[in-house]
Amino acid sequence: FLRPRRAPAAPPAHAEVAPEEAEALSALQRGLRSTSASARRAALCYLRGSVQRWAFHPVGCRLVQAALEQCSTDDAAQLAAEMRGHVRQAIDDKHANYVLAKIVEVLPGEPSAFIAQEMRHCAIATVKHRFGCRIYCRLIESASLHSDAGALIEDVVARRAGELSRNEWAHFAVAHIFEHGLPQHKTIAARSVMRDPEFLRIVQHRHGRFVVEALFLHAAHEDQLAALELLRSKISLTALAQHEFGCMAVVAALRSQVRPALADELASRASQLQGSRYGQRVLREVERLRHSPR
Repeated sequence: FLRPRRAPAAPPAHAEVAPEEAEALSALQRGLRSTSASARRAALCYLRGSVQRWAFHPVGCRLVQAALEQCSTDDAAQLAAEMRGHVRQAIDDKHANYVLAKIVEVLPGEPSAFIAQEMRHCAIATVKHRFGCRIYCRLIESASLHSDAGALIEDVVARRAGELSRNEWAHFAVAHIFEHGLPQHKTIAARSVMRDPEFLRIVQHRHGRFVVEALFLHAAHEDQLAALELLRSKISLTALAQHEFGCMAVVAALRSQVRPALADELASRASQLQGSRYGQRVLREVERLRHSPR
């Protein structure tokens, strides 16, 4: 019922490769997969100086990611540095954006700080981008390890969480803050969402409801309580429970720390909720929780 949202999937593993590139890619792949240290070192030597070329290639981007995962931190930092100055171009590319995400994942500190630095020049456009939102998600996971990522997440995503929550792609990053962000970023994001004059529309929006679910499931207890009270001030929970998307927020609240203040109230409205298929879903959740250990 509550299905996790994910950013767009990776491109197909098999893609057409120009004949003149096939031999080079095959040799690089064999070298990276070899059990021989000298063969792997030779593959890295071949890759060094051409990371940018292969990062934008449908098959080469996967080999660059494999190399970043398998080599030492120092070698990975050298490979990653070749993407300096090309971050915006890579974000727009359906292959190279995965290389940026892998750099942040395997080098979640100073060696990947240039990505956050270059993203500042197109920060809002990037978080609303179908590939850019993925880079933000990786930066959120590493925000504690370098100040550039932390500052970017706080200024662009957390403080603007309300306005971004209904965007087709940016809502992934906002929800990710609640799931994987730093406590201070979660608090800033929660209050940004609740301050938004369109808060009820966020709750009842096809994208925004994922943000509100994440708030109820992962934000601090005091922010969960504040969100519940704000909802009560804007709409009856019985009405919200019968809304196609609003019912998801009610179910998330039932699974959160505010559950005791909600379950009995909804159970007492069972006759009203039974008249809606969305209300019935909420009642099933109430019943399930009654028979589960607290």
